[in-house]
Amino acid sequence: MDTIPSVSNELNIVKSRKANYFMDNKKEVLEKVKTLLQLFRNGEIKTLAVHEVHPDLSMGSRDNYLYFTLPVCINFQRSSPTMWKSALATYEDSQTNYLFYPEKTIGVSREQIQKDLMKHKLALQLNKHTDIWRTISKTLHDLFHDDPREIIALAENDVVKLLYILQISHKKYFPFLSGPKLSNYWPFILSEYSDIQLINPYEISIIPDTHVIKSTIQLGLAEKDVTSLEVVKIWKELLQGSGISPVEVHPVLWNWSRDNFNPSV
Repeated sequence: MDTIPSVSNELNIVKSRKANYFMDNKKEVLEKVKTLLQLFRNGEIKTLAVHEVHPDLSMGSRDNYLYFTLPVCINFQRSSPTMWKSALATYEDSQTNYLFYPEKTIGVSREQIQKDLMKHKLALQLNKHTDIWRTISKTLHDLFHDDPREIIALAENDVVKLLYILQISHKKYFPFLSGPKLSNYWPFILSEYSDIQLINPYEISIIPDTHVIKSTIQLGLAEKDVTSLEVVKIWKELLQGSGISPVEVHPVLWNWSRDNFNPSV
């Protein structure tokens, strides 16, 4: 594999189309964010009982890393909790479990993979989701010995290097996973549900999904036409030097938006 060059901490940040996002009351907004974090820790922001449902696998196993890799690649423009329910149903079905093992899917026809991904509605976009799943399975098989942990090893557990692999040096091998949302969502999910020990975890950006964008607007940090990449930049700049990582804030904003911004801050 290629040697990963040194890259700056600004690798994943694009310049905004606007000169300045922040009002003069940055300190006040940070206090609101800290209040939300405390409310979340106290259980005062409603959350789903279970979001990323999963089988009972050893956190460090190849099986677990595969389970929390392949579904991530098609977790866009859809309900995330529903997607994970479909992933679990697909995994627990003996007829479709093979989909989570690249060494098995490599010998199965596109038509059969498509049918099996649709069985429990793991794939919703018939062709796109099928092709993404097949491509990334092939990438894992051909380049990483069917094991996502080898991608992490290539990156030396460094988030900055991992983003470089996904977004730049190996981008063509990771459709959609190479994008700004999913390339950050994947290490975020692994940090929650595997034994991964990441270097530079603060470089995982906030995941600019619908709920995070709505919360960003609600806090007065952006206008209604803000883009996903602008939201990433907003939170990176806002939290810099605060001791709060974007990963910490994401579930707070996601659940706060889902409950119509209750409680208010």
